[in-house]
Amino acid sequence: MTNLATEVAQLKRRIAQIEKGQRISHGASIENAAVEVRDEDGSLRAIVGQQGDGTTGAIIMNGPPPPQPSDPIVASVLGGVTASWDGQFAAGAVMPLDWARIEVHASTAPVFTPDSVTLQSTIETAQGATVVIACETDVYVRLVARTTSGTASNPSGTVGPYGPTPVVATDLLDGIVTTLKLADDAVTAAKVAANAIDSIALADGAVLSEKLAAAAVSVGKIADNAVTGPAIAADAVTAGKVAADAITARELAAGSVTAAEVAAGAITTDKLTVTGGGNLLSDPGFEGPYTGGLVTGDAYWSVDTSKGNGSSKSLRVNATAGSPTNRDLTLFDMAIQPGDQLYLATDYQASTDYAGTPRIYARWENSSGGFLSTSAAQASPPVLGATWQRISTTVTAPANTARVKLNVASTSGTAGTLWFDNASVRPVAGGTQIADGAVTTQKIVAGAVQTLQLDAEAVNASKIAAGAVTTVKLDALAVTADKIAANTITAGKLAVGSVDATALKADAITGKTITGGTITGTDIIGGTVTGGILRTGTTGERVVLTPTPPSPLVARATMLMYSGATDELGPGLINSGVLSSRPNTVVSSPSTATDSLGTQVRSNLTLNSPKPGTNRGSFVLSAITSTSVDVGYALIDGSCAPDTSGQALVRIATKDGATTPKTAELRVGTGVVQVLAEALQLTPSASNLSGIYLNSVTGHTGNMIRLQHDGVDAFIVDNTGNAAIAGNAVVTGQLTAGNIATGFTSITPSAPHTPTSTTVFYSVTGTVFLGYATAYTTVPGVRTPAGAQGVTGVSVSAVTATSAMVWVNRENTTTTNINWMVMSS
Repeated sequence: MTNLATEVAQLKRRIAQIEKGQRISHGASIENAAVEVRDEDGSLRAIVGQQGDGTTGAIIMNGPPPPQPSDPIVASVLGGVTASWDGQFAAGAVMPLDWARIEVHASTAPVFTPDSVTLQSTIETAQGATVVIACETDVYVRLVARTTSGTASNPSGTVGPYGPTPVVATDLLDGIVTTLKLADDAVTAAKVAANAIDSIALADGAVLSEKLAAAAVSVGKIADNAVTGPAIAADAVTAGKVAADAITARELAAGSVTAAEVAAGAITTDKLTVTGGGNLLSDPGFEGPYTGGLVTGDAYWSVDTSKGNGSSKSLRVNATAGSPTNRDLTLFDMAIQPGDQLYLATDYQASTDYAGTPRIYARWENSSGGFLSTSAAQASPPVLGATWQRISTTVTAPANTARVKLNVASTSGTAGTLWFDNASVRPVAGGTQIADGAVTTQKIVAGAVQTLQLDAEAVNASKIAAGAVTTVKLDALAVTADKIAANTITAGKLAVGSVDATALKADAITGKTITGGTITGTDIIGGTVTGGILRTGTTGERVVLTPTPPSPLVARATMLMYSGATDELGPGLINSGVLSSRPNTVVSSPSTATDSLGTQVRSNLTLNSPKPGTNRGSFVLSAITSTSVDVGYALIDGSCAPDTSGQALVRIATKDGATTPKTAELRVGTGVVQVLAEALQLTPSASNLSGIYLNSVTGHTGNMIRLQHDGVDAFIVDNTGNAAIAGNAVVTGQLTAGNIATGFTSITPSAPHTPTSTTVFYSVTGTVFLGYATAYTTVPGVRTPAGAQGVTGVSVSAVTATSAMVWVNRENTTTTNINWMVMSS
């Protein structure tokens, strides 16, 4: 019996246990743990409490995708477009409780899939908002909604194209456009107000002769002796401005008149002796006074007297600037017609800290001086360091071109120094610009005209001097049959022995008689061979057809088969016999020969063709006359007529010294072939073919393979490919089936005590699928004591014909190896 004190103590302990089990319902805390929330399929949806990374909170996971957001509202603004979301979803869907944000995506392509590249901004408020997308060209905009678990919705519809709003004068604040904000050539004459530029606004040396209007400078405006050679810019003084006989040879310095100083068309062909050249630059090496005048007073351009490519001077530009800046220098300008071409080239050298693009370019202008376009040769990116590089190109004047300005430049430069030297601007003459007969033989450089420069059939017989083409000038096989006139080559033109078998075309000798000699080759097809001996070789294994009987026993032409020795017949080979079409007639008899193996029995050959009016015939190879000879032989006895069982029969017998020959039979019935023998063995040769190949066609209803022992099935493959193994059949090696898939995967748990999954892929047949998995581990189950590391569970879900989800749960986050298998039925 228990006393009262004992019962009271037991009741106290029981009450304590009850209170301990109901701590949560009384508002107690979760200590150093978390509560997992899962759906009906076991998928983890949330973790409430302490997380795997040490933080604490409620983390939403694997949530469903949110509804598709409504289409964006897009408008053009300065510098880009605005995209707005009105806070609504497609088809009036309600915003989910786990909604997080709206992503704004934009692309220049009308059809695109939102990704990290197209993401421009996000809208974080559920009431909707507007964001600005900076762009220079038209764009298309789409929206994507995301939940707190990161799941994305289907993208909204695409809205566009929209581009930035053009900038007009009212959009600019006074004084906001400074010199650095103006692009090169942005300010033209039409944009400058009358009298806006006075003499104070002009820098010293800023007005060059090409900037003066026609007749702007009269005689009264020029001081006596003010005009000297260096003071006259290229093209500044034309013929119409100089009085007759005003300039004589005395006034011209040697070499002072170059191509650039001569007006287009001023000198006609009857005044010229053409000696080559054609560089339009008067100072291509940048070493003379002309270049000096160009850079005088310029803060960035100068002549460098310490560096040159093949000379002591070069043209230098300082590219250092606070932002990408173009620094251009016009070398000269001239009149030009649309379609005219120029070859531009220059050497450049860039300092190691240079940042920019070296450039030589043509600026095309119309008749009023308006800008049309540019064409350039440039180095992008340039080669840096103390080495000279060359850039070149050929440019074509576009439509409406009247003048061209030739420039060198440092484009978009921010740092460093750039040098130019050995510039070239040459006109490219088209075929229509060369007078007929202007190009004579002495004007063509040796080797300039090669095969690629000749049109097809351009050189005919009348253009080739007699004896010019010799044998050494002809490529091998250059003269083909269609180039030789009929009967040109006679026997007297052929060297003895020059025509051999390789020189004769297949079937080239037809209807001709070959007398005497030996014919050596591979095949003799068609025709008649009379007399002589036909043989496949002179030594070794060979077949010989001879009109002379080899012995008195053979009275007709004989086919001999040799095994290798000069006069030795191989054992078991046919050495006599004639194939005849006479019905049911034996046309040969056995013969024997003696060799190193002793007396060997030779076979006779009997060929019986079907009798007229019947469907019967047989082939017999036999004639064993001695049972004492211990050698192998074969007996083939077959008939086209059915035997007593209704089947055609072929019987093969062999003898290896036993008293009774062993026989194998091949029976052929209606659509069935049977083999009766001790065993059927196949030994495939080395190839990529199947050792046994069986293909049942549509309509075949029987088994593809059926193996029995004493009438009992051991192995069956039916007509659908399903295999069944019966009895005690043993399978060695690998056994595979279309309804079984196995594999191996590794899973790293996202947190301790947190089921984590991965998807495995395969392909099986069937309609019902079962999945299995097991952990490859030495620590299964809950581990004790403290320091938990056990694998507490492995499972499979969502099993289909192509994939399944494999799960693992363990006490820590150690990567776990999982073996899995899927079977179907």
